[in-house]
Amino acid sequence: SSEEETTNDNNTKNTESEVGATVGGKSSKSGKPISKQKSSKFTDKIKKSLNGGKKKTKGLPRRYQKSTWQHTLAIILGVVGLLALIGGVGVYLVYTANFTDISDTKYTPKEKTYIYTSDNVEIAALYSENRTYVSIDQVPQDLRNALIATEDSRFYSHDGVDYFGVFRALVSNIIGRNSTGQGASTLTQQLARLMYLPDISTESTFMDSLNRKFKEISISYQLEDKYTKDQILEMYLNEYFFGSAAYGIEAASETYFGKQVNELNLAECAMLAGLPQAPSIYAPNVNFDAAKNRQKQVLNRMVSEGYITDQQATEAYNTPINIIPWSENNINNQIAPGYQDYVGRVIDEYIRLATPNVMKERGLSEDEAASYIRSNVASGGYKFYTTINSNFQNIAINTMEDMLANYGYSQARGYTGALVTVDRDGAIRSYYGGNEGYSDIDMASSPRQPGSNIKPFYYALGIENGAFSPGTVLNDAPINIAGYRPRNSDNSYMGAITFTQSLVNSRNTTSVQIFNSLGITPAIDWIKGFGFDSITDDDYNLASALGGLTYGVKPYQMAAAFNTFNNNGVYNQAYFSTKITTSAGDVILDKGSMNLVSKQIMSPQTASTMWGIMNQVVTGGTGTAAQCGIATAGKTGTTDNKENLWFTGMTSGITTSVWLGNLDYHVIGGSSAIPASIYGTYLRGLINHGFVS
Repeated sequence: SSEEETTNDNNTKNTESEVGATVGGKSSKSGKPISKQKSSKFTDKIKKSLNGGKKKTKGLPRRYQKSTWQHTLAIILGVVGLLALIGGVGVYLVYTANFTDISDTKYTPKEKTYIYTSDNVEIAALYSENRTYVSIDQVPQDLRNALIATEDSRFYSHDGVDYFGVFRALVSNIIGRNSTGQGASTLTQQLARLMYLPDISTESTFMDSLNRKFKEISISYQLEDKYTKDQILEMYLNEYFFGSAAYGIEAASETYFGKQVNELNLAECAMLAGLPQAPSIYAPNVNFDAAKNRQKQVLNRMVSEGYITDQQATEAYNTPINIIPWSENNINNQIAPGYQDYVGRVIDEYIRLATPNVMKERGLSEDEAASYIRSNVASGGYKFYTTINSNFQNIAINTMEDMLANYGYSQARGYTGALVTVDRDGAIRSYYGGNEGYSDIDMASSPRQPGSNIKPFYYALGIENGAFSPGTVLNDAPINIAGYRPRNSDNSYMGAITFTQSLVNSRNTTSVQIFNSLGITPAIDWIKGFGFDSITDDDYNLASALGGLTYGVKPYQMAAAFNTFNNNGVYNQAYFSTKITTSAGDVILDKGSMNLVSKQIMSPQTASTMWGIMNQVVTGGTGTAAQCGIATAGKTGTTDNKENLWFTGMTSGITTSVWLGNLDYHVIGGSSAIPASIYGTYLRGLINHGFVS
């Protein structure tokens, strides 16, 4: 201290004069307080020690100075804060870039489309995914609790993303290696991924996965805003895949246990709740032991979450469970046997009717619109109420298959047939298209040469316009009209016969004369008016008088055309559905909006006259095999090479067309007496069961 004062005398003097300190009113010789003098050396040593051995005279007071470790900590915290800020901004930018807006979307469950007969028999359940929608109220509380306990225990408390659950799962996986605990994704996130995001198998990089996760989070928050918790749980239960081609909890319950979901017990609920984690591994019809182990884990989770007691868990685990056998073939059992072709026509009819509106509303081509509608039908939850009668159809199927076998027409070798019945307003009552199990071709909707089955239509024109009467005399003899030389099937000629006899005995020469006298164009135009859509411009020739058409006619359209004679001359277009609704019961199409063709083609007198003539075909002409015990009228048809055999008949308010042939146009052999016999057998079956009187 004295050395400092010596070397800096001026400063010392200034300091002394400025201080002017006194102690008890007295000053020391140097002017410093006595107490300061006595303690100066001791104080300086302390200060030197605190300041690294040197006395500090400048800088902040001691209480404001920081040590080295404090500076280091401050720097670290600053860097961490800066990184956190940068990270937060980065996360926000990535989240914003991947935000997926679902505000304009409306949840539409993918449900089965059901098709019913006119007598309320379910004949088809169509689906792209095997799913039957159920409300949350139909799902047992045990099943809801089991799913929440296993997949998302904080479901009712988080807002779509459970960050506490994410942290807990991370700790569990890293430290505890607990693969059976809860996952990090909430039920809402799983639903978001399922409903709105592409298959995660398309992700190839870390950034793909990260972007998908942010999209999933953004959708999850929006789902929580749009729907209640119970609605989200209901959607999850109906949308999730539970293995074995079962989508949704109802389909899973029926697939595995053969019962509806509201009938499940605790043991079955726990087994189903364990499936979402790995449906292919835990499916009880594939690996029952794995399913039981998973069931035990679910029950334990329910105990730990307080839903059930240990005793209830033990009892449930020991409860026997009956598992339904299953194979992939079950996926195809969507349509009842014998209805495949008819269901195809039902769907085609709806597509035809709906296509124009879909093209206009969505700007699609005709093919694109048809594809869109077909896809919607498979997953749109429609209900089709059709015209077919299950009793008529069963008799039609049995009759056709038995008769084909009796006549030696092996379906395995391509021999086949069609049988279609319509009632007076055009409603299809039975529809057998042949080939089920052998080919996808619907013969009831495939045009084939009609032979003499075409004759009654232009005969009716002759009656209607007054050119002929039932008693008009014709000459059955060889003819040559511009080089066309038709002949009778028996190569004989009857000479003078009446108009009625010409049709009853199906004479070709007189039929061509009638056709020619009416005029080829007027005759073909008239025939086309009966709803035949496969007649072309090339059919305006004399060969058409004997059914030699380019493509032919379709059996179901033949039945509808003949129905005109059975309906006082009124033609009614054949139709397949009476009403189509949504699963909620809203009508989207009914008969009144189908724009079906209904028109008076001929007078009731002409129709009655033709019915009487064709009644003689059955009582004493070429169609006697069609007799069935009640009044019947009809007409046979055979093409020259016997590739096609026909009979179309009418009785008691219904009209039925029967066709026989071969898929590959091979000669079938026999005569039109065979389809006439099938018709008679079929009608007797309907009569015996009281369906026709």
